[in-house]
Amino acid sequence: MRQEYVALFFRRHSMSSYKILFSNLGYARGISGRLSEHIRYAHRHFYCPPSIQRQSLDQLKQLIKEVGPDLCCFVEIDQGSFGPARFNQLKHLVSENHAFSDIENKYAPDSLLRSLTATSGKSNAFISRKKYDFEKIYFTCGFKRLVYKIKVTEDITLFFAHFSLKKSVRTRQLLEARDLMRREEGEVIFLGDFNILSGLQEIEPLLDEGRFTLLNQPDVPTFFFHKHELVLDLCVCSLPIGKNASLKVLPQSYSDHAALILEV
Repeated sequence: MRQEYVALFFRRHSMSSYKILFSNLGYARGISGRLSEHIRYAHRHFYCPPSIQRQSLDQLKQLIKEVGPDLCCFVEIDQGSFGPARFNQLKHLVSENHAFSDIENKYAPDSLLRSLTATSGKSNAFISRKKYDFEKIYFTCGFKRLVYKIKVTEDITLFFAHFSLKKSVRTRQLLEARDLMRREEGEVIFLGDFNILSGLQEIEPLLDEGRFTLLNQPDVPTFFFHKHELVLDLCVCSLPIGKNASLKVLPQSYSDHAALILEV
């Protein structure tokens, strides 16, 4: 039923000019937010067979086929560390329709985590229908620091990142994200797993000037764990974009995060 609904929805909205998918893959371990799966498959956090990863990634590929995004942005994707048996997940996602791609370790350039066996492949990445100009920027604090900056049109710049779980670090990263958005001359979109565990009030510094707006509905969760439902995966954008854009939240059975589908 879910796949039929997704396909029907995007057929009805096929006139949208540009679509962006954002997804926290949970490293394609095939673990949803159900407590039973976290218990039953806990060993996959230490070793996950490529067959399980392929199964999860094939579900994502089906979602991409149904949605037809121009650009897909991923966090918690692995390019071949020990736990996923050196399996490069991005290579499995690249296709004829989304042939342009990039992947980068999410830790600071000088971080020891880049060289450790367990974390050397932990990354952010994107795939797209065409080639874009892009940069890799780094927050000045935290372990997870990578921010992708992609020029999607002459007038629109996209950022996406995976924010810290530690609130004090996350607060500083949010201020740095605000500065990145302020410096752009055109319109701006910032997608990410913001990890705002204390609630949406954490992103008020991004919104208090009135230049940017949050597209998420406060009562539509994007993260699920047992009985807990939180809004963690967000889309913040310039007001002119927000007036005409739409954001959909679609469940991912292979992850405890939902995917975001932005139509601009």
